[in-house]
Amino acid sequence: MQRATFIPAIVLAIAACSSSGGPVVSTQVTTQTLQTPGANIDITSTQDRDVITQMMLAPADSVWRQLPGVFLELDIEPTTVDQKDHVIANMSFTVRRSLGGVRLSRYVDCGRNISGAAADQLQILMTLMVQVVADSSQTSTLRSQVQAHGVAEGVSGTQVACASTGALEERIARMVNDALAHRAHK
Repeated sequence: MQRATFIPAIVLAIAACSSSGGPVVSTQVTTQTLQTPGANIDITSTQDRDVITQMMLAPADSVWRQLPGVFLELDIEPTTVDQKDHVIANMSFTVRRSLGGVRLSRYVDCGRNISGAAADQLQILMTLMVQVVADSSQTSTLRSQVQAHGVAEGVSGTQVACASTGALEERIARMVNDALAHRAHK
């Protein structure tokens, strides 16, 4: 009889560009212990597609007003818009080959095969959730989460787990900053 025990190991904060106020990825390392009659086997996995945070040098309300336009420009229809908590999301959308004019392999890593990056060949089912949190009256934090998995088009069967590269979350923050700068120059 096998029994799985989950032991949370560590939660790390990895600063991609911490000195410049860049994105921070939350990573969770989990150890699963499989107990077998012969021995215990520890399997460690890392989940690094949690939430990426980006400090914004603008009030939360100003950042929030830019997000619908960002989703529109990326051709992602928001299915959740929560004005009170400043959350905008699409919890289930399908993408093939590119998103917002950029190859999917730039945004998600689904592994590689003989033909190249799997994300550029698979049908990718994605979730994108973005929240703006007020830090002070003049700064806020943009919290973005991307989750994805791929399936071969026209074939039912196995799903391929995909991890966010962080590039989509960074692009969203850059698009918001560009929109804020453009609005300030008007």
